[in-house]
Amino acid sequence: MDALVSGSPTPLQSMASETLVTPAGEVLFANVLKPKLVKNESGDKWQYGIVLLQADPEQDPIAKQFVGSLHRAFMEKYGGNAKYGANGKKWKRETLTNEEGIEVPTGLIRITFSRDIATSRGIELPPPMVQDAKGNPWPVDVAIGNGSVCKIAYSIWPWDHPVGGKGLTLQLLGVRVLNHVPYVMQAVDPGVFGAPEEGTDATALAPAAADPFGPDGDGLAEVPW
Repeated sequence: MDALVSGSPTPLQSMASETLVTPAGEVLFANVLKPKLVKNESGDKWQYGIVLLQADPEQDPIAKQFVGSLHRAFMEKYGGNAKYGANGKKWKRETLTNEEGIEVPTGLIRITFSRDIATSRGIELPPPMVQDAKGNPWPVDVAIGNGSVCKIAYSIWPWDHPVGGKGLTLQLLGVRVLNHVPYVMQAVDPGVFGAPEEGTDATALAPAAADPFGPDGDGLAEVPW
């Protein structure tokens, strides 16, 4: 992975309504132009989201300041002895699965930001703002691929659920794309199945019969149900 680009994070001033800005970093799963359906314990909902990568806070002072500000927000709300619920912490060490199926740390931290399309009362919310490095609106038909370098505008929303426990939501407000990597659909190697095998040969198949309900049919064929 290319080296991450870092900048100074905006200081945390207040908890819920303050708009904050992350350091720059590579992003993953940038669903910021169109929402996607998310499944969770509370049910299905449409949501925008993005994952930001940062250096190891134990090695990088900027990442330490940024992740530390998130944790301080939690402690300021619930006290120093409070514990996060199962999904209450929106940052974790990134891992990749090796050839043996073992998860290996990459040395990076991943931070998740999200935004629902509507409030719990059903009030529709606008999509997150997305702009280029110059501040121009981002084209809605140009997807943002993994590895793009971005800054993220967000706010911190603490929550305390009777079942899920305490935690923070990092509310996605906007994205500035500093270095764009195009989104590329994964291609499949034609040789993925190996050598030719015994069985059907498509080159020897006869043309398909006319659709009896299509333009070349008389529509009088017996319906098979």
